[in-house]
Amino acid sequence: MIVKKKINKNESLIYLKKVNKFLVVSNENLKLIEAYSNKSINDFKIYLKNNFPKNANNIEKEINKLFTVERKSIDNHKIKFKKPKKIFHFNFKIENSYYCIEYNDGKIISAVLGLLNHLQCDSNDLSEKIYVYYSEKYCLLKINNKKLVFKKEESHILSGRIISHLTSNLHQIKYKSWTGFLHGTTISKEDKGIIIMGKSGSGKTLSSSILLKNGFNLVCDDMSPLTREGKIGYFPNAMSVKPNGYKKIKQLLDNSFHVCETIGPKGPSKYIYPKNNDSKIKLIPCQKIIKISFKKNSNIKISKINNKDLLIHFLDDSFINMNNVAAKSFMNWFLNCDCFQITYSKDKDLVTAINEII
Repeated sequence: MIVKKKINKNESLIYLKKVNKFLVVSNENLKLIEAYSNKSINDFKIYLKNNFPKNANNIEKEINKLFTVERKSIDNHKIKFKKPKKIFHFNFKIENSYYCIEYNDGKIISAVLGLLNHLQCDSNDLSEKIYVYYSEKYCLLKINNKKLVFKKEESHILSGRIISHLTSNLHQIKYKSWTGFLHGTTISKEDKGIIIMGKSGSGKTLSSSILLKNGFNLVCDDMSPLTREGKIGYFPNAMSVKPNGYKKIKQLLDNSFHVCETIGPKGPSKYIYPKNNDSKIKLIPCQKIIKISFKKNSNIKISKINNKDLLIHFLDDSFINMNNVAAKSFMNWFLNCDCFQITYSKDKDLVTAINEII
């Protein structure tokens, strides 16, 4: 079964569960994909020869490539871990729950330590213990008695898995019951949410910081959890600042922000979190997506754009649960969002623009 939703008279947004892909396809390509999914191999070949006699072989190759499933590169059962001789502990609190991360290499989980630094506390009354052990090329995550193995270069995936687990605990929503975790920063004002997205170095964190200093609240940074009902879940993780944004961010920071610096596999990183952030609303409606770009000495430019033009960028590094219910939920939410593109250089122009949009 292919999950599909019409975008316009010529195109549809579809989800292919087998390969966990969202695609915008033409009506003609949709017919081909449906034929491939519903017919046997031989019947599909006959279908191609009858309808596309000149291009049957090329089309068959392209569709086979589209439906090729990437094999997992790690077999967890073949990699053995021993408890390291030297271990460290990071204790923190999220509302009424106390956690401890036990680890042996701070660089591997530097992002997690930075994202949660402002929540650090001393307590022996633990709700849960999370284990992260690094050994040679691999890293073991033990969470809820389940073991997951990551490559050293996949430390960002490891961090994401920990944050998504903590988010699920906070909301009492099972990990697989979320629609997904979206790559964007969600801010809010007057019970309305807006997602800010952008490529690395585009000024996403800078823009969010400016808005936080001008009456907005931080709902969640970088991994915005989306419910089946189309709402974004709050989670108190800090915002990461890229090195090229240090100078500008420093001009904004004052005593109203927690600031932390960690040393990770790629060097130093800074993390900031507003001290007086309002977290009363745990799930917030959000129907606006902003693709943002800070460009020095530029005039403010605001334009409404088609949802499909944002899809590839928006899904980059986002995670949508691999089931048809989650796919339908994401499609219904995303295609009903208003999408905008903003380029700016002056803080006040950005604040004015977002206030008008939200």
